[in-house]
Amino acid sequence: MEEKQDLKFKIMIIDDNPEIHHYFVKILTPVEASSHLQDLKSKVFGGLDERKRSLPQFQIDTATQGQEGFEKIKKGFEEKKPYALAFVDIRMPPGWDGIETIKRIWKVDPNIQIVICTAFSDYTWEETVEELGTTDNLLVLKKPFDVIAVRQLAAALTKKWRLMQEVRSYTESLEKNIEEKTMSLRQSLSLTRSTLESSTDGIVVVNYEGNIIDYNKRFVELWKIPPSVLNTKNYNLIVEYALDQIEDSGAYIQKLKEINKNPKEIYLGLINFKDERVYEQYTQPHTLEGQAIGRVWSFRDITTRALLEKKLILQATHDALTGLPNRILLFDRIQHAITEAKRNKKIVGILFFDLDRFKLVNDSLSHHAGDKLLKAVAERLKKTLRAEDTIARQGGDEFVVVVNNLKRESEIEKISKKILSTFEKPFKIANRKITVGVSAGITFYPNDGKTADTLLRNADLAMYRSKALGGNQTQLYSPKLNQENFLRLERETELQDALKKKEFFLCYQPQFDVNNNKIIAIEALIRWQHPRHGVLLPIDFIPIAEETGLIIPIGEWVLREACRQNKIWQQQGLPSFRIGVNVASQQLKYRDFPKIIKNIISEAGLKPENLEVEVTENVIISNPEVVSTINQISKLGVKIALDDFGTGNSTLSSLNKVHVDRLKIDRSFIESINVSNSDEVIIQAIIDMSHSLNYEVLAEGVETQKQLDFLKKNKCEVIQGFYFGYPLTSDEFEKLVRKISVK
Repeated sequence: MEEKQDLKFKIMIIDDNPEIHHYFVKILTPVEASSHLQDLKSKVFGGLDERKRSLPQFQIDTATQGQEGFEKIKKGFEEKKPYALAFVDIRMPPGWDGIETIKRIWKVDPNIQIVICTAFSDYTWEETVEELGTTDNLLVLKKPFDVIAVRQLAAALTKKWRLMQEVRSYTESLEKNIEEKTMSLRQSLSLTRSTLESSTDGIVVVNYEGNIIDYNKRFVELWKIPPSVLNTKNYNLIVEYALDQIEDSGAYIQKLKEINKNPKEIYLGLINFKDERVYEQYTQPHTLEGQAIGRVWSFRDITTRALLEKKLILQATHDALTGLPNRILLFDRIQHAITEAKRNKKIVGILFFDLDRFKLVNDSLSHHAGDKLLKAVAERLKKTLRAEDTIARQGGDEFVVVVNNLKRESEIEKISKKILSTFEKPFKIANRKITVGVSAGITFYPNDGKTADTLLRNADLAMYRSKALGGNQTQLYSPKLNQENFLRLERETELQDALKKKEFFLCYQPQFDVNNNKIIAIEALIRWQHPRHGVLLPIDFIPIAEETGLIIPIGEWVLREACRQNKIWQQQGLPSFRIGVNVASQQLKYRDFPKIIKNIISEAGLKPENLEVEVTENVIISNPEVVSTINQISKLGVKIALDDFGTGNSTLSSLNKVHVDRLKIDRSFIESINVSNSDEVIIQAIIDMSHSLNYEVLAEGVETQKQLDFLKKNKCEVIQGFYFGYPLTSDEFEKLVRKISVK
């Protein structure tokens, strides 16, 4: 079925909070832009118009109270302009609550799709069903909302509504068509034949003795009936032949028996075939002068439509990235497992696990690499688990495994060990081998919870206990977890000791002006001289520092040491360099951070312009509150660099809100030079845009002559990467500068 691009679905948002209205309108309204600018944005920022391409067209109306929303829906229905979907808040004081609103709406329009927007503390699903009854026109969306879930629900439910409209229209049309054809049987045999053969449905007329009175060619084509069987005119033999094609032949035979027992029954249903065909089956009594003398059977091939419906359901209940069940389906699977466990007196196990250090993979290698890692993890897990178990993506880097029919809780130990061992082999992502561990928490029904929500929440607590103990392990839920604060302190101890014992040191990577062949700046990179594990890179300890809050004192130490060393080099007669320091989002959220930088510069005796603060691109998007902090730092005279540019979601408008001096093109694009033409176009666009906006532009991760030649050709002024040199100690860097100066 072709998509009707010009059709707008009407959606009603009923919520007493206007901000919720704005939220829904924002995420469900396609982004409009000029074709030229849109092309540029797509190349620079990567698929910003995805919402426009994937969402249907919506007409979104809003109401702050249930009665107001009801009146609008009623008016639309009476004007034959009905709403397809309504998002209804469960609590809307002082007027009707969501339950009362939905009851009244369905009295007017029973076909509208409803999504209840509720918090965890509101009505349970059982209470909702008791109030509203069991219906497939109702879904529950838990707060806080997930953007992807809202878009998937809106797209799937409005399309479902349209399909149901078509089914009702089709059913009415089919009933009318069959009635006309039945009447024509009384007029003449020739008219009957022409009518039968003109139909796109397969039609057969059978008397009560089981003999075929008439049929059309389409009926033979649909059921692939050979002449030897057809010539018998025995409908029962034809049914026996057809049973080999039907997926559940036993259920089909049972339904035929029920229909034959009631000569007046009119039936509309579906037939599923072993080869994935789907037929719509319709039957009604064949009458002559008011007397039933047999049955008319009509069959229509709706395989295309059925597959589309199946796809829409899949999109609404599965994660788009990994293809695993999403949170919606996960809750359903857990509830089903609980029901089975109650009946069979068994145990249900829940494993809630999180990838260790996943954020650093995203920050270091790009979000695209992070997505590839998540898909690879999903594939490994699917191969590891039993067929009857469920693996779902909870969100982010969190996964949940539901283990059914356990006799003893100890049985899950083997499964958890198998999952941990799956991660021992490195993943190959972005031409690098990446090893990630998992921290898992385990709960059991019925001992640790009686509902899906309770079991997941407690498993989450157990998972964080695993992280607190160092990660890459599983922990069972214990009611005392909330009181075990010492685990967090234990987690922080090693990093705190590293600060006290001065185990951190800095390396420095030069940045070259390719036009003048000289060093113009350097980037300070932290290292940890671990007493047992040797030198550790940031990927090994920065995530823990960020999670525990130790990134604040560690980050301050890096700033202080970088400024101190830069001043020492100047006193030793080295040229004046700008030194770049990476700053975490937690530091930027710290209210006194600009004052701290000012004091550090003053203590070191360093000019502000000799310090550059590097922030990642997504920081200014995901944390609007830090924009003010960055601008305050800029007013001190400190330079601002946007690191890993091109991998985030920033827009031109967001760049205008913050003062930026330099853009650093992410290394993932540099690696694709002479490999990916599209990435080369993106690099060119970033360079051109930087020049247009008077930004300096730097390419990081340069490792080959071909990459250097391409960047010089496209007027990228500053280069950083292993092609020019690895990160150096302070003494090594001083020697390098003096050597270059002599030349």
